[in-house]
Amino acid sequence: MICPRCEQDDVLEVRVRKTGTGLYVCPECEATWLCEKSIDQCAFIDFGAYMESLGLPPLWDELDITQGTLNT
Repeated sequence: MICPRCEQDDVLEVRVRKTGTGLYVCPECEATWLCEKSIDQCAFIDFGAYMESLGLPPLWDELDITQGTLNT
């Protein structure tokens, strides 16, 4: 699925290594969604801000890509 915010890259399904939390993130603009159903232009949070809210560094090394791009 192309990111509805930037329309520049595919949204990836990822998992935060330290918490096991599943997320959906655009690698281009770092828009982040907590569930697949909420992916749209307005309902996103910034990846860095989300990670910092967990007390974690805002680094892609903190994530595992679980499913690659979404096919919806």
